Amino acid sequence: MKATGVVRRLDDLGRLVIPKEIRKQYRLKEGDSIEFFIENEQIIIQKYDVLSKHMEEVELMVEALEKMYGEKVLFMQEDWLLKHHYIVHEEFLSQIQTRRVKRFDQQKIFKDSDQLKKGYIFPIVAYGDWFGSFVILLEHEEKTQEQLQAIQAYCELLTRQQQQ
Repeated sequence: MKATGVVRRLDDLGRLVIPKEIRKQYRLKEGDSIEFFIENEQIIIQKYDVLSKHMEEVELMVEALEKMYGEKVLFMQEDWLLKHHYIVHEEFLSQIQTRRVKRFDQQKIFKDSDQLKKGYIFPIVAYGDWFGSFVILLEHEEKTQEQLQAIQAYCELLTRQQQQ
């Protein structure tokens, strides 16, 4: 375990401030959930991400959807985007935290590209909380309702897993 040299006091309500440098390094922001572990008389805190235990399934879903549609499919969730080295435009990021399926047209998706894209956003929402979104980028033809139902089924599967 690496010492940081930073010491903080608990306040009278038992709260502890995580230093800004640590929050920045580990991409912790207001509203993030923190998980606590006890190991050998030590308290360990970790950023809690409910989808992290399902990332292998998400990867398989993205691959399957890309093969099925012949289109680029992204999973809009911070860790997935970082892993795949995608830097998404802030304006588009603000749109993906939707609570329902949404179509978009002529949107700048990637920060390093001026290319405008169209497609669909399929959110994962459980108990009113947004956990991520599948995004299908349409390069070829429009998809039929039946084709879109497959990605909705994947989203419902992940939603149910979050509700367990």
